[in-house]
Amino acid sequence: MTSSFKVNILGEEFSVRVNTDQDDYTKDVVNHVIEKMEEVKNATNENSTKRIAVLAALNITAEFLKRDRSYRDNLKDIEKILGDIGL
Repeated sequence: MTSSFKVNILGEEFSVRVNTDQDDYTKDVVNHVIEKMEEVKNATNENSTKRIAVLAALNITAEFLKRDRSYRDNLKDIEKILGDIGL
């Protein structure tokens, strides 16, 4: 089953449709995007919503890739330790 809710991002209203079992998760995602877009707007004094969205997307992607790289490095370390102790 799906539901939808309206969200306002920098003065523009969007309707977001989501599976009801993912409602809270989707709201967290939306709130994260809003937060990142507001950070970009405040840091750059940019007025173009399109440019703010692109810059926020770059920031979000950079955060993701940094965490992903850290996760992969940690996984390699764990695998090495397990190999060293014979597991």
